[in-house]
Amino acid sequence: MTRSAGLSARSIADWGRVYSFLLLLLVVLVAPAASAACAEGGVHLFPRPGAVLPTNTRLLLEGVGTARALVEALPGKTIRLQTGGHEVRARVQRGWTSTLNRATVVLKLDGLLLPDRVYTLRLDDVLPRTVALLNGSATTVQPEWLSGKGPDKTAPIWLKRPAVSEGFSRRSEQGTTRYLRLTLSAREESPTYMVVTLTRKRSGAAAQHYVVPVVNGTAQLGHEPCSGAFALEDGKSYRARVEVFDAAGNLAPAVPPMDFEAPSAPPGNEEGP
Repeated sequence: MTRSAGLSARSIADWGRVYSFLLLLLVVLVAPAASAACAEGGVHLFPRPGAVLPTNTRLLLEGVGTARALVEALPGKTIRLQTGGHEVRARVQRGWTSTLNRATVVLKLDGLLLPDRVYTLRLDDVLPRTVALLNGSATTVQPEWLSGKGPDKTAPIWLKRPAVSEGFSRRSEQGTTRYLRLTLSAREESPTYMVVTLTRKRSGAAAQHYVVPVVNGTAQLGHEPCSGAFALEDGKSYRARVEVFDAAGNLAPAVPPMDFEAPSAPPGNEEGP
C-alpha cells in the first residue's frame, strides 16, 4: 500500500509538471496571435474619401498603430492635391495626439479647389505606399474627393446640441472595447468633426484632448483593445467639453459640457448597456 501510494504521488507530481508546461506553452503560442491582432496600422482621412468637399476645405490625417509615428513626423511637410490641370498644396500642421496609439494632423490648403472636380491626395508624397488607407474603398490607390460648388463660409447651426446617447462595452481576448455615443444635429452641408477635451471628475488625471469625426449625426468617444481616441476607465465619471467644426474650419456655437459614466465591461464577450 505504501509503495502504491508513493507511485501515485509521483505520478500526480509528474502530471502537474506536464500540465504547467502545457499551460505555459499555450500562453506562449496564444500571446503572439493576440498581439498580431493588434499589430495592424494605417491611416484615416477626414472627410472620408469620396465625400463632397467645400472648395476651402481642410483635411485631417490620422495615423493608427504602426502608422502613428509616421503621421506624427509629418508637420512642416507638404502634400499635393491634384486634378486635371490644377494642383493645390497642403501644408501639414500639428493636430492632436491620443494616449492610445493614435495621432492626427491638419492638412491646410494653400489655395482654393476648383469647383466640380475630382481631386486626388498624393499621400505617397510623404508616406510609404505600404501604409494602408483604413477608410477608403478596396479599389482606392490614392484617396479622392469631389469638390463642391464653392467655399463654405457659414458655421454649423444647431438643430440638436450634442448629448450623451448610450454606451457600449465588450471584452475579448485582445482586451476591452468601450465607447460612448454622442448624438447631434446641425444645419450644415459640409462634413463635420468634433474636438473633445475629456477630464475625469474628482481626479487629478491629465485631460485627454483629441478629435473624432461626426458620422450620420453621431460621434464615438472611446477605444478598441489596441488603440482609440480616448481611454475610458470602467464605470468612471467624466466630463466632456466639445467643439464642433465643419470641413472648412467654421466653428459651431458653444455648447455646455456633458457629464457621463463610462460603460462597464461585463465578463466574457457580452455587450454592455
